[in-house]
Amino acid sequence: MAKAKPFIKWAGGKGQLLEQLDAYLPEDFGDRRNITYIEPFVGGGAMLFYMLQRYPNIQHAAINDVNSDLTTCYRAVRDTPEELITSLTEIQNAYNELQTEEARRDFFLAARDRYNEKNLDPIENTLLQKRTSQAKSMFAMGI
Repeated sequence: MAKAKPFIKWAGGKGQLLEQLDAYLPEDFGDRRNITYIEPFVGGGAMLFYMLQRYPNIQHAAINDVNSDLTTCYRAVRDTPEELITSLTEIQNAYNELQTEEARRDFFLAARDRYNEKNLDPIENTLLQKRTSQAKSMFAMGI
């Protein structure tokens, strides 16, 4: 089975600290039953996905983050995954059809401007957050 990974890049991620953080758990953590995992600063979710995959005894998870756009994103993934996938596919297809770097830059800037308006429905908020996050990473790497 493929391992779940964070679906969004997030500053301050715990992805490189997973094993060190795991070492702070009680030795019998894997043997305990009916565990509820609480993640107050979920960010990209590296620790959340790690814990849920490593410890099948976790029966419930409660996640939070101070960033309301991010928590809206997680709710959209949880509550409307089919609609989200359809919308992501449409955006990806529109972006891939662009022939020039300038057109792709304009696409990104328009998405960023729309996201910054802050009056989006949960699906659009998630789409634009994810797309602008990925685009920022691509531009930073020179892709």
